Amino acid sequence: DLVTEVDGVGMVFTNNAAVAADGTIWFTDSSTRFSIHHYEADLLEHSGTGRLLRRDPDGTVEVVVDGLFFANGVALSPDESFLLVAETGMYHLTRLWLTGDRAGQREVFIELPGFPDNLSTGPTGTFWCALASDRNKIIDTLAFKPPVLRKMAWAAPEAIQPAPAAMALVVGLDADANVTHNLQTHGGDFVVATGAREHDGHLYVGSLVSDAILRATL
Repeated sequence: DLVTEVDGVGMVFTNNAAVAADGTIWFTDSSTRFSIHHYEADLLEHSGTGRLLRRDPDGTVEVVVDGLFFANGVALSPDESFLLVAETGMYHLTRLWLTGDRAGQREVFIELPGFPDNLSTGPTGTFWCALASDRNKIIDTLAFKPPVLRKMAWAAPEAIQPAPAAMALVVGLDADANVTHNLQTHGGDFVVATGAREHDGHLYVGSLVSDAILRATL
């Protein structure tokens, strides 16, 4: 294992990664409370314990940003001037500037209509973002309720807990946060898109629950 803990805090839910040209690895730890088997709990509790970390080529590892709400996908811009990280629990992508006058600053890159999952950068610079589901009214409401109510929701029977919608959604974005692609399928055999990669004129999409890979011609 390259990394097992940082600052005395163990890796509970390492998620996505992006590797820079010099070998630096940027990666996320989605939650310090829950593992992948209980990802719904972190979204319901809105714990904000996600982290963005960096592993330098010499093996040094540090927490770059903490307090993220379910830190998920990571993608570098083609010139590596900035990095995007998905905050699934906040329905948005955050941009962290790596070079230039704004280096170290972060901002909301784009608000999204659902739960952003993994990110990737295509060969022509398109940022691909898979959305695991559209927004959920129950989770939206619970996000602003006292913690005890959010924990009660997680303790409720699974049958009445919020579930992903029967759809698959992937968006393509340019460096200015313009939506260049909006790919959707509803009610079919392939649902809960969690990652997308572009290769040779096609987009390959993975899922957390569907036993298949979806291929879309671009």
